[in-house]
Formats: sequence, structure tokens, C-alpha cells
Amino acid sequence: MTRRGGEVLPRLAWSALAVTVALVAADVAVATRAVPLFSETAVAVHGFPFVEAASVGCALMGALIVARYPRHPVGWLLIVVGLSTAISLVAEAYAYWVLEAGGPGPTALGGVGAWLAQLCGGQLVIGVLAWLFLLAPDGHLASPRWRYAAAVPTVGSALCLGAILTVDPTTFDLVAANDRFGPTRLVVLSIGFLLILIGMALAWISVLVRLRAATGDERQQLRPIALSAGLAAAGLVMLVTVQQVTGGVQTWLAGVPLFVAFLLMPILFAVAALRYRLYDLDVIIGQTVLVVAGTAFAALGYTALVVLAGRLLEGRAGGFWLSLVATAAVALAFQPLRRFAVRLADRAAYGTRAQPYEALAAFGRRLADAPDPDELLPAVAEAAARAVSAQGARAALAVPGGDPATGTWGWWPAEVEIPHPSFTVRAEGRDLGTIEVVLRRGRSLRPSDVRLLEALADQTGVAFRNTVLAGALAARVADLDRTTRDLAASRARLIEADDAARRTLEAAIARDVLPYLASLPTEIDAARAALAAGDDPHLEALIAGTNRALEALRELTRGVFPAQLARSGLDAALRGLVARAGMTAELTTGIDQHRYPARVEAAVYFCATEAVGSAGGPVAVHLAEVDGDLVLRVGGLDPAFDRRSATDRAEAAGGRLRVEGDVAVLTVPATPIASPIDSPVGAAPAVPAPGAVPGTG
Repeated sequence: MTRRGGEVLPRLAWSALAVTVALVAADVAVATRAVPLFSETAVAVHGFPFVEAASVGCALMGALIVARYPRHPVGWLLIVVGLSTAISLVAEAYAYWVLEAGGPGPTALGGVGAWLAQLCGGQLVIGVLAWLFLLAPDGHLASPRWRYAAAVPTVGSALCLGAILTVDPTTFDLVAANDRFGPTRLVVLSIGFLLILIGMALAWISVLVRLRAATGDERQQLRPIALSAGLAAAGLVMLVTVQQVTGGVQTWLAGVPLFVAFLLMPILFAVAALRYRLYDLDVIIGQTVLVVAGTAFAALGYTALVVLAGRLLEGRAGGFWLSLVATAAVALAFQPLRRFAVRLADRAAYGTRAQPYEALAAFGRRLADAPDPDELLPAVAEAAARAVSAQGARAALAVPGGDPATGTWGWWPAEVEIPHPSFTVRAEGRDLGTIEVVLRRGRSLRPSDVRLLEALADQTGVAFRNTVLAGALAARVADLDRTTRDLAASRARLIEADDAARRTLEAAIARDVLPYLASLPTEIDAARAALAAGDDPHLEALIAGTNRALEALRELTRGVFPAQLARSGLDAALRGLVARAGMTAELTTGIDQHRYPARVEAAVYFCATEAVGSAGGPVAVHLAEVDGDLVLRVGGLDPAFDRRSATDRAEAAGGRLRVEGDVAVLTVPATPIASPIDSPVGAAPAVPAPGAVPGTG
């Protein structure tokens, strides 16, 4: 829609409303000359005052809808209904005045009035109403199949209009109109009106189908419209039924139910618009109430003051000064009235004054249930939107180290073109999140709305703080649980490794040491007997066998826990390890032979042992103390290096192991406990590793 169309169409709609009001006023003026206003003819036949009020109401609702949506079909159909009805009313009143009450004007002009009333009256209006209910509330048919239903009242209205247009307007008779149609036109007119009635029934069914499929706010909006369609259909049935009984005479019982249903139609549309926000007319209606109240007060106040003062002064003051005083008095009195008018407009547009506070109270009750963030954020957004009658709202909670958690309620735009009103949620001086609302077009927040949302933000601050604390606590619990599981798994692996090391040591002793010791008791007994007999006991062989057993045992236990680590410290033990590895290992160290806690020295030593032992080629070992940490760096690792076992040993000492390619870096927090000068031999007792045999070296 172009900008020009958006400006011209609403003006055209308001102009149509003004014309409708003028025609209805003319109808009342003419009808009072023709018949008594509350006679059976005026009420049961002409429809006063029901049809007049319905005509203005339809035009007003249509203008309001077009002002909000310039091309909305429902708005324009309501305007057509109101304007067409007003034309029919004033034409019918004039025709009756001329043809039946001897009013001014020739008989031919009265006939034209009767013809125009028939042309713009019942058949056309009912056909348009059928289209109105088929398209309500969104301006589209319920489905493509309903276009066939829409064709039924269209064809019926076309047949009726064709029959009326072919009659001579100047000879048309208001009372005996059927005599002027002739048999053929009467058949066409009857078929057309029957199709219009069928179309009206189909329109009511369409509204019921929409109502059955609708949910939430849409269902609430459709209920008044469905009631209006049902009342209109019932009124038509009553009209046709009673006229069949009375021989075509329109009595109170025949006409009044349909007229009342017609009057209730714009009222029910207004209920849907105001109570259930149909077409978003609350802003326009609120502004209209304010302007009308101000204009009426200014006009009535000025007129009353001028007339009253004029009678009191009796010409003792000039007209200019009288007008000036009246203008000043009206201006001074308008401000209190303006506040009342604003409250009245707000009441009409946004409901009762208790609604925002009811929303806050309901929100407080929901907070008492201590919902989780998935429920809290939508609850905050809903409370904010309902408190100020906004289209939608969004609540955002800042998450430390992550993206904010958000929850929305109502309509929220996919892309924010302009900033929405935003309120920061704070607690204990910290910004915890925000609350944003989307207002309907043409509306801004009032000071009372700002205070309400600020109060809501304050009330939300405690809940947001509790949610943040609960989230941090849950994260800490999860972290501790994960650490506990890791430690349990590490301990299980250490126990399994300990058992495996013991089994391996036992098998090695049985294989490499026990063969030397198996015959030792027998050989000792033989040497003792030979010595007693004065013979040579051959102790050299016995000593040699014992030394071989000790050497084998020493070789087995050297890699388990060397005595040199406990006696001389980490530097000496690593040098011994590199010396046993021969030319495949190279050591550089910068710890100046300091001693460290036994668990730290054991962790570093055994990690180095596993790294050097698994290497298939040259290995470079570097040990240094950096910022209070012992850092062991081993290069030239074999891919088969047992990383898990080394990691468990590092974590047991509070350290960490990092492997990058063929380089392993072990970092263990450590502080020297004694210098080599102050520490006696063995001053730092060692804790035996799994499977270690203390005292072997």
C-alpha cells in the first residue's frame, strides 16, 4: 500500500461516516413529518430507532477498522452496510411522506424515493452482510472452498438488483411494489432473495467452522461475531416465517427481531474489538473518546457561558470581552476534564484500572512457585505485556559466560527495526537482565505504565538473582560431581595398576630369582655338614649363587621404587634413570638438588620412568622449577606411551600432564622443603609406589 493510499482511504472512510450520520439525521427529520416516530409503521416497517442506530454503528466500526487497516475488506463492507442503509432509510421516509402523507414534491419524485429505498435496502444489505460474515474477522475466506459459498449471495443480490433496475422508478409504489414488478421480475426477485438467504446461512456456518478451529484469543474474538451472525440468521427466519403467516404484512413480530439483530451487530463487533483486541482498535478508540470529550466540553461550555453571561449582563459588557472571559473559563476548566477523559479513554481502550495490578498480583503468585528459567522468563514477559496491554514482551536473563536466556509472550518481531521500551532488572547493584515490550502502532508508554514496568522489574530482580545463584550452584555441583567421578575412576585405575604391578613382580621373582634360591637350603645344610666333618664346605659357589639371586632381585626392583630417590632426591634418581637408559636418553636439570615432598618426587620420577621406558629411540629429559612448579619435559615419546597412567599419577599429586605430538610436559605445584646442605640423608621419606619393595637399591 502506497503512502498516499494510506492517507486517502481513512479520510474517505471518515467522510462516509459523516455522510451516513447526516443521512440518518435527515431520515429522522423526514420520518417525524410522515408518521409518528413510535407507531407500528415507524418501528415495525421503517425500523426506527434500531436501523438508524445500526446504520451509524456499522459506519463507525468500519471507519475505525479502515483507519487502522486502510484496505481491510471487513471495514469497507461495514461502511457499505451503514451508508447503503442510511440512503435506503431517508429515501423510504421521503417516499412515504410524499406518497402516503401528502408531503412536498411530485408523485414521480416519491416513486423514485421508493425505488431507491428498494434498491439500496434489504436485499443488498443482507447480501453484503453475508459477505461480511464470510470474511470476518481477518478479511479472508476460511478456505478456498468457501468461494463457492460467497458466490451464492453475490448471484442472489445481482438477480434482485436486476429485477429492481428494470422497473420505471417514477411509477414505483412503496406499498404495492409487487404490482409494479410483474410476474417475471417477481420470480427473479424471489429466486434472488432465496439465494441471499442461503448465502446468509452459509456465512453463519463459515463463522461456526472458524470458531470450532480457533483457540485462545482468536476464539474469544470470534464468539461475538458468531453470535451476531446467528442473530441475523434467526431474525431473517422470523421475518420470512411471520410474513408467510400474515400474508406479507410486516408486523412488530416480523420486523423487530431482525432490526434488533441488525442493531446488535456493530455492538458485538465493538465488544470483540475492545474486550478481545480485535483489529487493534483500542488506541484509535481511546484517542477518539479523548477528542470527542474535549470538543463537546469546549462547545457546550463556551455556549453555556456566553448565553448565561449574556442574560445576566443584559448588554452591560461588550461581546468581545464576554467571549474572551468565556474562552478563559473553558480553558481553565478543561484540564480537570482532560484527566477524566484520559481515564475514560484508557478504560475504554485498555479495560478496567485493576487490570495492571491484577497482572502484577498474578505474577507475584507465579513467582511464589519458584519456577525454573524455562517458566520464569515467559511468566515475566506475560506479566509485563498484560500490565500495559502490549502486543508482546520479552524477558532476558544474563548468563555468566554465555548467551542470555530469553523468554517471550505474545507477538515479538523477528527483526527489531526500532528500539522497544526496555527496563533493566537489577538486584544488589548488579544488572541481571532486561524486560522489553512491543506496543501497538501509534501508542507510547504513559507515566503510569513506566512506573508499573519499573515495579515489575524490581519485583523480578529477586527472582532473577535467585535463578542466577541456583544456576551457579547447579554448575558447581555438576563440576564437583564430575571431579568426583574422575577421581573415583583414577583411583580404580591406580588400584588396577597396583594389582597388575604386583602380579608382574611376583611372576618376575618366580622366574628370575627363585631358581637361584630353590637349592640354597640344601646347599647350606651340605656346607654345614662338610664343615663339621672337617671337609671343604665350598662356600664360594654358595656365595656366588646368592649374589646372583640378589643381583636379579635388584634388577627387578630398581624400576619399582629406587632407594636412590628416597636417599638422594629427584635429581640423583633421574640421573640414575638416564644412566641406565644408556645413550638413548639425555637429561638437563635446573633444580639444584633441592628436595620436594615425597609424593611430588614420586609422581615426577615415575612419569619420567614410563616416558623413557616406552621410548623406542633417543629421549630428551628436561627438569626445571618455574614459578613454584616443577616442570618435567620429555621429548621423543613413543606413540604407545601410557598417557592415562601418567595422567593419573600427575593428578594424584595435584599436577597436570599435557601431551603435544611426541612431547609430554608435566607440571606439578611444589615448594622445596630442604636444601641439600640442611637435609640429612633420607630426610624426605618416600611413599612406596604400588608394588615397591622398600630398602632395595
